[in-house]
Amino acid sequence: MIRFMAPDLPTPSGGIKVIYRYVEHLCALGHDARVWHGTPGFAYDSWGSTAPVDTGHQVDFAPGDVLVMPESGGSKWSFLSEGHPVVMLVQGMDFVFANSDFLVDEPGAYPGWPQATAALPISDAIEVFLQRACTPGFPLHSVPVQIEDWFVPRPKEKRIALMPRRRREDLLGAVQLVRRSGHLRDWEIVLIDGMTQQQVAEELGRAAIFLFGAEREGVGLPGAEAMASGCYVVGFTGDGAKEYMLPQHASVIADSDVVDMCDRTLEAMDWFENSRELFDDRAGRGREWVRSRHSAELVRARLDVAFAAITAPGSAALLSTQVRLSHYQAHAPATDVVNRSRMAVRRYGRRFIDATLKGSQP
Repeated sequence: MIRFMAPDLPTPSGGIKVIYRYVEHLCALGHDARVWHGTPGFAYDSWGSTAPVDTGHQVDFAPGDVLVMPESGGSKWSFLSEGHPVVMLVQGMDFVFANSDFLVDEPGAYPGWPQATAALPISDAIEVFLQRACTPGFPLHSVPVQIEDWFVPRPKEKRIALMPRRRREDLLGAVQLVRRSGHLRDWEIVLIDGMTQQQVAEELGRAAIFLFGAEREGVGLPGAEAMASGCYVVGFTGDGAKEYMLPQHASVIADSDVVDMCDRTLEAMDWFENSRELFDDRAGRGREWVRSRHSAELVRARLDVAFAAITAPGSAALLSTQVRLSHYQAHAPATDVVNRSRMAVRRYGRRFIDATLKGSQP
């Protein structure tokens, strides 16, 4: 069995969706693969995945099983594997050394995880980073993320879409400069926030331009989804998006250069209005590029190769003994009503005792 430990987030983030899609593909390849959430009975009701899910603060592993751990938190959670082998799923460079110190070396072939036997980087940028961060010869199995089929072009309108939560100040500055240029006219600014995936896909399908506020990205999936939807993308690479944010089919902006973001947005608006053939050609090449590198078929093929090696007889990634291991959630703050009440009683009881003791002191 292959289990992917996943954090119990309130809503399925992009990283969570990657885990679920990987598990779906592994099941289709004939593996017994599961997502593992810590809260008993945990489920995303609105997330229509077919991936099998195990839940519980602890689960039993058998000899020959594989545990895949997210890299989130750096080495903070390495104790969870109790010295047993793990495979690391790496979706962001900044998480790898998250629990490190400037003055201390990180142990292990994979930083801070002496028991790690292989890693799954999701982008070229992460793979290059891990080649430097890990010891020479450490197994790296690159598997891209999948862009969902519902991100498709629709009839394009004079709409400029953006996601306002990342690099808000930079995006706000660029948009305000576009407004002050006097060229916005009948163009509409569309904020993509608080929407379902299908609603996001609908908005990106209609938008002509997407302003991408990429920052410290593993791959920068929103920009790739916008390209798949036929948007012309103007924005930052956040490092991880540099593999698809290429000058032949996107406008790449230097870090925090909001003046250039404004100018390149105005340029794309002019192409859309007056040089539509040029606009459609550039947007179309971007769509073809990301579709060819983030298809379900390629993801499944890469997973097939990766886990053929990871699960091969004698692989260092296979657990050698039966063991019961703990999920993150076993060490997380209590969240249910009973435990919250219990913790509150303890807290206020402690304060009462402390106050009584102080009052009795001479």
